Amino acid sequence: MTLHPTALADQLHAASADAHHRLLRAAEHPWARLIASPDTPPWLASLFQRHALALLGGHGRTCPHLGPGPRVVHAFAWAPGLIVCPACRHLATPDPIEDSTCDGCRRHSDRVWAGIAQVGPILFGYGLCDTCHHTAE
Repeated sequence: MTLHPTALADQLHAASADAHHRLLRAAEHPWARLIASPDTPPWLASLFQRHALALLGGHGRTCPHLGPGPRVVHAFAWAPGLIVCPACRHLATPDPIEDSTCDGCRRHSDRVWAGIAQVGPILFGYGLCDTCHHTAE
């Protein structure tokens, strides 16, 4: 069944609004750095590009709950090509080495700051070391 373009646009708008609401709820936590801006920093654009190239290169993976209509989905800098529903975020749990690696400079760090960027209905998770975290401010 094909969705009418108006219905598709409405669903995309609703999914994007839901993602933004979830981003604002995450902002209540002091450990998160949040980006919901049309001005994407170059380091973050590079992470998005890596993710998009994995998807376009046929290396995409999704959870079984994603359907044909727009909805909030999660993607992660450390898992290029993976897109999951909110209930399946656990599928992207990084291994201990990746969990202590900065997604900005790719160096090991004792502390990695969690970050979330919103792009439409996509919530994109990443982690930054102290240096990259403070440089990105």
